[in-house]
Amino acid sequence: MTGFVVSLITGLMAVAALTFDGARLIAAHAEINDHAANAARVAAQEVIGVRLDAERIDPHAGSVAARRYLDHHGLIGDVRIAGLRVEVTVVKTVPMTLLKVVGVHQRTVATTREVVVVDE
Repeated sequence: MTGFVVSLITGLMAVAALTFDGARLIAAHAEINDHAANAARVAAQEVIGVRLDAERIDPHAGSVAARRYLDHHGLIGDVRIAGLRVEVTVVKTVPMTLLKVVGVHQRTVATTREVVVVDE
C-alpha cells in the first residue's frame, strides 16, 4: 500500500509540475507573439520612397524602431526587412518553477511574426 501511495503522489506532483510550468510556457509564448507583432508594426511605419512611387521600409530606421521596442520590453529579437516586408523573431528563456526538481531548469520559447505593408 505504501508503494502505491508514493507512486500516486509522485505522479500527481509530476502532472502538477507539467501543468503549472506548461501554462507558464504557453503564457510566455503568447506574450512574445504579441511583442513580435508589435515590433514588426513599429518597423513597418518607417516607409520611404512614397513620392517616388518606390515604397519600401527603410531598413535602418525600421530595424532601429523595432529593436527599440523590444529593448523597452526587455526582449531579444531579430529583425529582417525586405521591401515592404518586416519579419521579427523574438526569443525568451523561461525559468521553470516546479520542473527544476527533475532537472529542467529553463526552456526557451520563440516566435516569428511578419507584417507586409499594403498600399491600396
